[in-house]
Amino acid sequence: MSSHHDDDQPIHVPQPSFSPPLLGFGVMLIAFGVLLGPVLLVVGGVILVIGITTWLIDDARAYASAPEPTDGAHH
Repeated sequence: MSSHHDDDQPIHVPQPSFSPPLLGFGVMLIAFGVLLGPVLLVVGGVILVIGITTWLIDDARAYASAPEPTDGAHH
Protein backbone atom coordinates (compact mmCIF):
# COMPACT_ATOMS: atom_id res chain seq x y z
CA MET A 1 0.00 0.00 0.00
CA SER A 2 1.18 3.45 -0.86
CA SER A 3 0.77 6.35 1.52
CA HIS A 4 -0.01 9.86 0.28
CA HIS A 5 1.67 11.37 3.33
CA ASP A 6 5.03 12.97 2.64
CA ASP A 7 7.28 12.03 5.58
CA ASP A 8 9.66 14.98 5.25
CA GLN A 9 6.89 17.55 5.77
CA PRO A 10 5.70 18.15 9.36
CA ILE A 11 2.01 17.89 10.15
CA HIS A 12 0.44 21.28 10.82
CA VAL A 13 -1.28 21.46 14.19
CA PRO A 14 -2.75 24.81 15.25
CA GLN A 15 -1.68 26.32 18.55
CA PRO A 16 -4.09 25.99 21.49
CA SER A 17 -6.50 28.89 21.69
CA PHE A 18 -9.27 30.14 23.96
CA SER A 19 -11.08 31.69 21.00
CA PRO A 20 -13.30 28.73 19.94
CA PRO A 21 -14.68 28.12 23.46
CA LEU A 22 -15.14 31.88 23.87
CA LEU A 23 -17.15 31.96 20.63
CA GLY A 24 -19.25 29.04 21.82
CA PHE A 25 -19.91 30.76 25.14
CA GLY A 26 -20.98 33.94 23.33
CA VAL A 27 -23.37 32.01 21.10
CA MET A 28 -24.79 30.21 24.14
CA LEU A 29 -25.42 33.53 25.90
CA ILE A 30 -27.11 34.91 22.79
CA ALA A 31 -29.38 31.86 22.70
CA PHE A 32 -30.26 32.31 26.37
CA GLY A 33 -30.76 36.01 25.69
CA VAL A 34 -33.44 35.18 23.13
CA LEU A 35 -35.29 33.32 25.87
CA LEU A 36 -34.50 35.38 28.94
CA GLY A 37 -33.86 38.98 27.98
CA PRO A 38 -31.85 41.57 26.11
CA VAL A 39 -29.06 41.83 28.71
CA LEU A 40 -27.79 38.35 27.82
CA LEU A 41 -28.11 39.18 24.11
CA VAL A 42 -25.82 42.16 24.51
CA VAL A 43 -23.30 40.37 26.74
CA GLY A 44 -23.29 37.35 24.40
CA GLY A 45 -22.83 39.60 21.36
CA VAL A 46 -19.86 41.36 22.96
CA ILE A 47 -18.26 38.02 23.91
CA LEU A 48 -18.89 36.72 20.39
CA VAL A 49 -17.17 39.74 18.81
CA ILE A 50 -14.22 39.39 21.22
CA GLY A 51 -13.97 35.68 20.35
CA ILE A 52 -13.96 36.34 16.61
CA THR A 53 -11.41 39.14 17.01
CA THR A 54 -9.00 37.06 19.11
CA TRP A 55 -9.33 34.13 16.70
CA LEU A 56 -8.53 36.36 13.71
CA ILE A 57 -5.55 37.90 15.54
CA ASP A 58 -4.24 34.41 16.46
CA ASP A 59 -4.69 33.27 12.87
CA ALA A 60 -2.91 36.35 11.46
CA ARG A 61 0.03 35.81 13.84
CA ALA A 62 0.27 32.13 12.85
CA TYR A 63 0.17 33.06 9.15
CA ALA A 64 2.85 35.74 9.59
CA SER A 65 5.17 33.34 11.41
CA ALA A 66 4.58 30.39 9.05
CA PRO A 67 7.53 29.36 6.89
CA GLU A 68 7.32 29.84 3.15
CA PRO A 69 6.23 26.70 1.26
CA THR A 70 9.09 25.00 -0.54
CA ASP A 71 7.16 22.60 -2.76
CA GLY A 72 5.67 25.21 -5.10
CA ALA A 73 2.12 24.53 -3.93
CA HIS A 74 1.21 28.21 -3.54
CA HIS A 75 2.16 29.70 -6.88
